[in-house]
Amino acid sequence: MVHQVVISCTNLTGRGAPRCALMWRASLALALCAASVPAWPEEAQPLTVDVPVTAAVTAGGFALWGAGELAKGELTPPSCRWCEPPALDRHARAVVLWSDPSAAGLLSDVLLVALPASLAAADYLFASRDLRTASEDVLVSMEAISLAAAATAVAKPAVARRRPAAWAAGVRTSPDDDRAFFSGHVATAFAAAGAFGTVAHLRGYPEWRAVYAVGFGVATTIGYLRMAADEHWLTDVAAAAAVGTALGIGVPLLFHQGKQEETWTVTPWPGVTAGLRLRMTF
Repeated sequence: MVHQVVISCTNLTGRGAPRCALMWRASLALALCAASVPAWPEEAQPLTVDVPVTAAVTAGGFALWGAGELAKGELTPPSCRWCEPPALDRHARAVVLWSDPSAAGLLSDVLLVALPASLAAADYLFASRDLRTASEDVLVSMEAISLAAAATAVAKPAVARRRPAAWAAGVRTSPDDDRAFFSGHVATAFAAAGAFGTVAHLRGYPEWRAVYAVGFGVATTIGYLRMAADEHWLTDVAAAAAVGTALGIGVPLLFHQGKQEETWTVTPWPGVTAGLRLRMTF
C-alpha cells in the first residue's frame, strides 16, 4: 500500500513563510507519529508468538493481580478517596439495580468464566483442531487478559472508590467496599473479547467478526450485571471496558502481528518555495 502526503508553501513572503514552514514541519511530525501506530491489517497476517516470553508476561500479570487480591487489606486506604458518585452514576444505579443483587453478581461470575472458555473452544475449531495453533492463540489472549487484571489491581487501591452498596448503606464494612474503580470483571471480559477477535482476524479465520460480536456482547452483559449487583457504578464499567478493549486489541497488534515491510521517501516538492513530498509504502 502506498500513501503520499504533500506539504507545500508556495510563493509566501513575510510572516506567511515562517508560519507555513512551521506548519509543514508539524505535519511531518504528525505523519511520522501516525505511521508508528500499528495498522489494522486488511488481510491475514502471520501471528508471531514467543511462547516463553508470552507465558512469562501472562504469569507476571496474573501474579500481580493475585498479590493485589491477597494484600488488598493492606493496600486499600482506611477510607475512600473517591466517596461521592456524580449524578450520572446515581441515576444509572437507580435504573439498573436488581431487587436481588446477589443473583446478578452470581450470573456475572458465571459469564466471566464461560466467556474466555467458550472463545478458546471456538478458536480450537477455527484452527481446524490444530492444538499447537489454538494453544498459541489462547496464550496471546490470556496475555491480554492478565494485563487487564494487573491494571485493575493497580487502579483499585490507587483510586479507592466507594462501591454503590457501601455508599447506599453509608458505612464501610471491609476494604473491598472501597475498591470499585474500575471493574475487574468488565476489564478482563472486554480484554478477552478484543484479544480472541483480533487473534482470529490476524489468523485469517472467517469467523473473526462473530467472535467480536459475541465476545463484546457478553462482555457488555457482564458490565450491566456488575451494576445490577450493586458492585460498580456506570463510570467504573465504562473505564474498565475502555481499558480492556485497548489491551485486548492492542496486545496482539503491537506484540504479535507479523512484521510488515515499510519504506519512506522524503523528497523536495518541485516548483515551490518551501515544501516536501512524503511517500510511505507498507
